[in-house]
Amino acid sequence: MIDTKVFKKLLKEHFEPVLRDCGFKGSGGKYRSAPTNHYIYTAVVQASKNGGSCCIELGIFLNFLPNTIGVYVPHSKVTPYDCEFRKRLSDHENSHDYWWDYGETESEAIKSIEHMRESFVRHGLLYFEQFQDFPSPLTSITLEDLEQGNQKVKALGSMTTDIRLALTISQVHLYVGNGSQAKLFAEWALKKIGNGIAGRALKPILKDIIEKAQDIK
Repeated sequence: MIDTKVFKKLLKEHFEPVLRDCGFKGSGGKYRSAPTNHYIYTAVVQASKNGGSCCIELGIFLNFLPNTIGVYVPHSKVTPYDCEFRKRLSDHENSHDYWWDYGETESEAIKSIEHMRESFVRHGLLYFEQFQDFPSPLTSITLEDLEQGNQKVKALGSMTTDIRLALTISQVHLYVGNGSQAKLFAEWALKKIGNGIAGRALKPILKDIIEKAQDIK
């Protein structure tokens, strides 16, 4: 089986040029775009812990917000693991997972990478394209959408919770001056957290949003 070192070398030769053509920078399996209307697109080639295969994690980062643990990271260091909105690349639009084998020979590895490249162009870029016209698509999400978890919500990615999604949407509304909507989503998230343990660390952030939203005319 092709080892990881050789596979990474082949990625550099056969995968990275396509990413660069699409505006991504980076190397060694970690790539990101420059901010586009506050959105940063990220991709990481994630090796299997058992070796011999990899998947690709995609992420959407908002450049005026901290990462998922509340830390402001340099934009040149952002990965999908910092992102509220993430998706694992697949070779089918409606599939949620795919692992590419390294192969037994270099030619098999190249064939696998070519399939990876095709999947990124056909499906990965389609995922990124919905995040272009900030603050869309986030400000188009309603509370009803959020509560139903409908297709508009699912299209954002599969890694976020409804409370964190409400938080992010409220932060975006606050950023663009939609005070009433920022307050609406923040209050919904607070109510959802209630007296439970899950999400309680977000309470101060949500209360701060509500306070700031009230000052917006």
